[in-house]
Amino acid sequence: MKKIKVLLILLAGVTSLTSCKDDFSEETPPITLPLDQAITNEKVLNSAVNGLYGLYQTNSDGSLNSYGALIPTLQELLADNAFVAIVNSNRFSTTRDPNLTFYTQNSGDIATLWNTLYKIIANANFILSYEGKISDDPNTSGTPQNLFGQAYAVRALAYSTLVSLFSDNFNGSNPEYGVPMPLEFKPGANLPRSSVKQVYDQIFADLTNASSKIGTGNGNKKFNSAAVDVLFSRYYLATKNYVQANTYAQKVLNNSSYTLLPSSGVANYFTSSSENNSETIFQIDYNSLDLPGANDGITATWSSTGRYKQNFATQTFFAKMGANDVRRGTWYRNTGYVLTLGDNPKPIDVMKYTTTDRDIVVIRKTEAVFNQLEALYYTNPADALLKLNNWVRTNRDSGYVYTGTGTDLLNEILMQKDLEFFLEGFRYSDLKRNGISFQNPQTQVALSPSKVQFRSLPIPQSELNTNALIQQYPGY
Repeated sequence: MKKIKVLLILLAGVTSLTSCKDDFSEETPPITLPLDQAITNEKVLNSAVNGLYGLYQTNSDGSLNSYGALIPTLQELLADNAFVAIVNSNRFSTTRDPNLTFYTQNSGDIATLWNTLYKIIANANFILSYEGKISDDPNTSGTPQNLFGQAYAVRALAYSTLVSLFSDNFNGSNPEYGVPMPLEFKPGANLPRSSVKQVYDQIFADLTNASSKIGTGNGNKKFNSAAVDVLFSRYYLATKNYVQANTYAQKVLNNSSYTLLPSSGVANYFTSSSENNSETIFQIDYNSLDLPGANDGITATWSSTGRYKQNFATQTFFAKMGANDVRRGTWYRNTGYVLTLGDNPKPIDVMKYTTTDRDIVVIRKTEAVFNQLEALYYTNPADALLKLNNWVRTNRDSGYVYTGTGTDLLNEILMQKDLEFFLEGFRYSDLKRNGISFQNPQTQVALSPSKVQFRSLPIPQSELNTNALIQQYPGY
């Protein structure tokens, strides 16, 4: 792993990791403390945990980019329902190449994703090294236990993302090729890959720790117990324990602190005025003081309101919505700017994020609906079919009727999920987890479980250069 150092920025309430190499700029914070003095009380611990969430943001130069833009973007562009337009800024342009030239160890986007997630993990490890050493301060709201619980949840999500993208599925091919798994703060330490099972075992341990410590409150800009329940349902889908995936999804659905987004709330859900919507469980905080750079935020390449206006959904995707679907014309549009483009078929404008200060949604209650549907497909497909029809008819398209069975039903569940969660970080991983081959109808990019690009992203060359213990995924 790259050698790193941490500066705890008390005034800003964030932590910052920078590489010892010259390719990362270094800024001097207003106030810093040496590491052995950094977390001395609950107030400072709270600032450090706030810093973990700060690392979720896409920063001004794009060197930190994960859940705020890069992950949602790649999850769509690497799958079947999205594409980069013919006229583009060159950002993500190789994702439209049928020769799969995006999947190279020299990809800057893959390196940014890898480095960002491990920076998040390093900061979480640093915070967790103080567990049991910080006493409860009666003058500070909350408890150290709740804060450490959040750090465990942050680390669990980061490892979940890494192992889902840089390894094959649980019990899939090359099970020894998990990801490196630092659990202590040891700057400069190189580690080999852990096995896929070892990584998932650690995710379970972190979620278990988080569940026992984290609070039920914390607002929607920090993790809480409801977020952990959603992460548990994701974990059980990934490890193919569908009974437990259903159990945790139902637990979220039963949580009265949150409300499923009704059809009447769709049009305005992604506006800044809806950031306190009771559908939202966790979102990345943005405001006028900490906006992403114009080139790297999620609005830079998506929607006709963005800077580059180049990433769109396909006509095939749009055609899956019925005429009365409330998402048609609100979240997704086939009018206006896209009609002026030379792409054939014409693109579909994705209008979820149209302003840079809108918080980026990472977890919302409706995800539990689809986690449950996927779990039920494998355990009780008749119930899955019934619940799918009921949810879509009640909440999105009053005329929806679906009667398919077998793998057609699974494909429909996952398509309806993408209609709901497009650009929210799921499609590529959903197809991979379920072993579903696809061909993008716009670009003709095709992936199947037989291709290495379907099974794993390549380890970045920068990691291979600095970590002699790590092995590239077989096939690259």
